[in-house]
Amino acid sequence: MPAPTDAPDPAAVDALERARVRLRAAQAICAAEPQASFENVWHTLILLEESPVDRLNRSLARGRATAIQR
Repeated sequence: MPAPTDAPDPAAVDALERARVRLRAAQAICAAEPQASFENVWHTLILLEESPVDRLNRSLARGRATAIQR
């Protein structure tokens, strides 16, 4: 069993930095556009980080799941 280390996980550090950048961007957008919903801006910025193919696949899966439930 490997010994535990106190070194931070590089992926976690990267994710935290991306979240901080996204937070500053969302706050700046909401400051410039007071009528904008912070939650919608935040979600849109997250989606823009993903590839169009991934967004499309997730949307199609959601659409199929909705069709099955009806």
